[in-house]
Amino acid sequence: MKSLQFPLVCFDLDGTLVDDTVFIWQTLHDQFRTDLNARKMARADYLAGRISYADWFHHDLELLDSAGATREKIADIVRTLTPMPGALNMLEDLKKRGHTLAIISGSLDIVVEMIFGLDLFKYVYINKIHFREDGRIAGGTPTPYDFEGKAEGLKDLARQENLHLDSTVFVGDNDNDVWIAKAAGLAIAVNCKSPELKATCHCEIKGKDLTPLSAMIS
Repeated sequence: MKSLQFPLVCFDLDGTLVDDTVFIWQTLHDQFRTDLNARKMARADYLAGRISYADWFHHDLELLDSAGATREKIADIVRTLTPMPGALNMLEDLKKRGHTLAIISGSLDIVVEMIFGLDLFKYVYINKIHFREDGRIAGGTPTPYDFEGKAEGLKDLARQENLHLDSTVFVGDNDNDVWIAKAAGLAIAVNCKSPELKATCHCEIKGKDLTPLSAMIS
């Protein structure tokens, strides 16, 4: 088998592999009509360094729980989301060619599991939400790999795969992908919503069809 230039290919999830949402957190909050001011304050506190990412994560889960979010109600919302056009065929093609696939995302595990399943990906670095027996939210496990931490996630995967960062690819769409895009050997912006990410990435796919990714990654 021909050796691969980029054996490890990592993806953001919301807005990159998954259509119909920019961030699943925003979609859930909007659907459950949680306190908008409380959400804005928590985000501002995190970005200003007054609270940790874990604090922000648990605060958002508490808002969703208070608004009546349950496993089934969240699943009903996730069922309205679809894979980005071309995503499934592209992922299957890359895997068939021998690439190791990973997700590094600030999204939620339930989104990956319901839309793609876990068989396509060797690694999934993502927030995990826990539920009680009655379906109510019981808390969760925050990922250390969002925003600046996404780059650390990529470095961790490269170490596990015995690769140099130059042999890694990252594909993303938004501001929280900038740090990891700077670390990857090849960074590709798709359906891009961030001028900074677009300027950081080596190349861009305009629009939502991910089919061209197969030919761009060798």
